[in-house]
This record gives sequence, structure tokens and C-alpha cells, in this order.
Amino acid sequence: MNGKPFCAASIVIFGGTGDLAGRKLIPALCRLNDAGLLPHDFHVFVTGRTDMTTAAFLDSFVNREADHFKKDTRFASGFERLRPRIRYLRANPGLKNEAQDFRRRLMTEEPMAAPARLFYLAVPPASMDSFIDLVKAFSDARIDHNCPERILVEKPFGSDLATARELNARLLGAFSEEQILRIDHYLGKEAVQNILYMRFANLFFEPVWNHRFISNVQISFSEEIGIGGRAGYFDQAGILRDVVQNHLLQVLCMVAMEPPLSHRPGDLHLEKNKVLKALRKYKPEEVAQETVRAQYLHGMLKGELAKGYLEEEGVRASSKTETYAACRVFIDNWRWGGVPFYLRAGKRLDRNITEIVVNFKPVPHSIFPTLTGKIESNRLYIRIQPNEGINLLLNTKPPGMSMQVSNVGLKFSYDTEFGDYRPDAYERLLLDSLQGDSALFLSNSEIEESWKFIDPIIEGWQQFAQPMFTYPAGTHGPREACELLERHGHRWRPSEGQCCP
Repeated sequence: MNGKPFCAASIVIFGGTGDLAGRKLIPALCRLNDAGLLPHDFHVFVTGRTDMTTAAFLDSFVNREADHFKKDTRFASGFERLRPRIRYLRANPGLKNEAQDFRRRLMTEEPMAAPARLFYLAVPPASMDSFIDLVKAFSDARIDHNCPERILVEKPFGSDLATARELNARLLGAFSEEQILRIDHYLGKEAVQNILYMRFANLFFEPVWNHRFISNVQISFSEEIGIGGRAGYFDQAGILRDVVQNHLLQVLCMVAMEPPLSHRPGDLHLEKNKVLKALRKYKPEEVAQETVRAQYLHGMLKGELAKGYLEEEGVRASSKTETYAACRVFIDNWRWGGVPFYLRAGKRLDRNITEIVVNFKPVPHSIFPTLTGKIESNRLYIRIQPNEGINLLLNTKPPGMSMQVSNVGLKFSYDTEFGDYRPDAYERLLLDSLQGDSALFLSNSEIEESWKFIDPIIEGWQQFAQPMFTYPAGTHGPREACELLERHGHRWRPSEGQCCP
């Protein structure tokens, strides 16, 4: 936390009765309050489309999150102290004159005249335009611009480059770029932030962090869960849009970026944008050779039968939406020329894990001609979740009289070094947004550049009717994803178990 004074005196959560607000946003604010990181007069305004009293909303919220309160004492403690400063307000853009009416009702409830506010748009993409219009009424009416409102926008940022540009034009029609915060919650994770510290607060990685010493880099996102109740969104988006376009490309930027001049937002955004601009764009006819898409079938997961994707409630019977995507990516610049980055993301897989594996090149010559065992290439594992940490695999001689070699790990574990407490990603990002720090948020140029990479993949899948491969739920994914690497002499390197049969 950077300790800068607060600017925002309140947060207004549009979509405040939804799942994201209940599971993530309000609990994060309560934990910040429990830690003493919110001002004593900070207010939370939760909105919904229907009329409801604050008391009715709070009672409903407490009942809905009862189990969460029991498991998270910081949430429960912070909520009790924040509860008197939580208000419910109706915000229904479909009603006539609602923008002016909502502004009047909000200002009546606020603790001071015209405070700076953070507006959080936790609403579906189809509702985004109408809520931007509602918020614009505040920006238009403000006289004091020393600390203007900020607007925080949840992903997805469009469904392709054209819609992303349309959304940004709508936002910039109401706010300046400095007021807009585009959130990717992965950037709030401790292990993702630690990539920068590992690279730029230590000297010994930088000399080997390039194409001369690194063979390939793998970034994997694996979930046991299916689509839950998100069929309406996910079946239109697919995992390439839902995970690869944002989470994985942002992680790739942290791994591949040049050293920024500082940790200030503009410097970080500049270097990440350079990486995205350097991504080699596929031609539609190249997509089939460089990518894999697949859907999960029914299968056994943790001893229970899991449905196939086409059997999930709300999914179209003829759906061609991918639940698994893998691709081989190149960054065409001086540092990374010729080094493949392999990205994969999938649902209903055999484990929950998000991990980066940096595979170094082999030693050029072995001086141990009678050695028992094989000198493996060094590997660096960066675990983002669960059991966050770093593991560097080295070759060493085990005790004994014979000439043998064995892999050992130099391990750093968050739990071992710092205990099991880590702020939730939304805690960090909410506090930064309230303080006006946009370093861990996305610039519009980053979003547009990522879509410039993703759009040709989708076009190639559609134009050339690339096969939709399948994999049973509870497995590692489709065999074709392993063949994507094997064709080039590589293989997926999870830190536990084997990737391919």
C-alpha cells in the first residue's frame, strides 16, 4: 500500500445486488475497513434496479453471505463497523429522468457536499452504456474538478476490437482517460505483482532473461469448475475471450516487459503496451497450426460425474464455444526473438492451478561422460495460485560414491515465509482505485492491442472451420494441445504430475 491520502470519500457500486458485489466487492471493502484502511466517514452506496430499503438489503445480504461471515472473521468484523455507512439506492437507467433523480437521492445521503466518488460498474456488458449515461450526470454537474469522480469498469472490455473501441469512445465521452480505471483482478494478485519484484529487484535474473538462455515460456490457467450459472455470458464469449485476452496476456506482459523507468502507472503501461504491440499476429490460415480449441465432455472429476459442456443448463445444443484454448505465441522484439510463449486455459480440468514455467536452454556441453542420470534444463516455476511461490529447479549431485545427477528445487513459499494471510486481489485494487493509483489497471491501448492479437484467432477458427476437439472432464485437456508443443520439441511442464498420457 502506498500510503497516499484518500481522495474518494465514497464508492457507488452499480450492480450492487449481483454476485460479484456480494462475493468480492463488499467483502473486500469490509476487510479494508477492518484493517483501518478506509476513512472513518467513508460511505458505500449499493444500487439495484428495484426499490428496496437499506435495512431490507442488509438483511438479505447477511442471510445470503452467512457462511462467508463464519469463515472470514475479518469480513465479519469489518462489516459490523461499516454497516452504518452502507446505503441502498435504486438505480434503474430504464426509468425516465433516472439520472437526475439518482444524483439527487445520492447527494441527499452523502456525508458531505459534492465529495469525490468512485463509481464501480459491476454490470453486464449490455447494460454498460445506460449506466455510463447515468454516471455522466455527476461529471457534467461538477464544479470543483480538483478531485473528480473516477469510474471503474469490469471486464469484459468488448467482445472484439470494434466493440472495445466503441466502449472506450463512450467512456471518453463522459470522462478523461485519467478518470477511467479498467480492472483485471489478476493484476491484484500478490504472486502476479511479485513477478516485477522478482525480475527488477534482483540482479541475477536479468542477464539470462532473453532468447539466448530461455528455450520457451509456458503460462497455464486450469480450473476444475465448469461455467456455473454463467452460460448466458460464457457461451457467447468462450475461454479465449474470457481468460486469454485479459488474464494471460497481462501475465505475459509482466514476464516479457522491459524494465520500466519506475513503478508509476504511465511507465508500466508503456512497457506492457510495447509487448502487446510486438505480439506476432496470426494470418487466418496459420491459426489451425498455432492454436487448439476444445470443449469438455462428461467425465469423472474428484470422484463425481461432471456434465459435458453441451449438457450444461443454458448452453446451446449446437454450441461451438471453446472451454479450452491453447496457442503458441511469439514476441517479435530484440529480447524475445524466436522464443515461443505457450498459453493455455481450460475449464473442467483435473486441477486448479495458474502457473508460469520458464524453461531454460540446456547446457552446451556435459563434462560428466560417465554420469548416471540426465542433466535436465533448468526450470523456473512461478505459481500464481494456489500455494503461491517460486521454485527454481537446479541439477545437483546427491550424496554417494557414484557420479549421479538429480533435480532439486530452490523454493520460496508465501505461506512459509509470510504466513497464510494475503490481501484479496479486489482489496488491493479497490484501495488503489480509491487512492487514484492506476498502476495495476489497464490502459485503453493495452486492451486494443490485445484484441488485435485475439481477433485473427477467432477469425481463423470461423473462416477455416477449425475442428472443435474434445476432452473428458477431470483430465488434463485435449491431446492436441500436447501435440501443439511436441511438433516443436517441447512439452507442457506442470510442477505436479504429467500433462499428457
